[in-house]
Amino acid sequence: MSELTDKLDAPLPSVKITCTSVACGEDLHCFLQKKRTGNLPHYGPCRACGAERVDWERAHRRDFGDIDILFTELRQEVIREHMWTKPFDNDAVRRASKVDRKTLLEKARKRLISSVGKPAGAWDSRQTKMEGNVIFYAQHATATCCRQCMHYWHGIDKNTHLTQQEVDYCLTLVERFLDARLPEIEKA
Repeated sequence: MSELTDKLDAPLPSVKITCTSVACGEDLHCFLQKKRTGNLPHYGPCRACGAERVDWERAHRRDFGDIDILFTELRQEVIREHMWTKPFDNDAVRRASKVDRKTLLEKARKRLISSVGKPAGAWDSRQTKMEGNVIFYAQHATATCCRQCMHYWHGIDKNTHLTQQEVDYCLTLVERFLDARLPEIEKA
């Protein structure tokens, strides 16, 4: 009986969540398509089960009035829901607690411009860490973490520099995430 108790008390192994993870039985999907040849879009139904849960035309309009709907759709993807619900790591909390909301948003704007503001390059999909800063969590949760995610979720061309309007839209998504997850950050 002791061996069984030891096994039950042992910590569960960490599950690696990636941009292509699926948990269709839990209604969590991946909408990035497997094959991107020819003129096929990068987005569509779930790559594993075919579930259609996203109004891509609306998502690609980038309408500020549709952000609540977009967030509902984003949260049907495994990676996005994971970043919405995952507790912030200690470094992320420490960094966020040292600044007010205005400063945090200034840092988020700079981060967006420096990490995803340029056209996609060889390191695209690897420029945003999964932990260490609440802005990283926000970027993954809102699909503003790399140009590929921005392309398929928001219809933003990954081969051009972001426009000021695109940066403002992405910053609004990050801000809304931070407002939801960190409501205690002082609003100036």
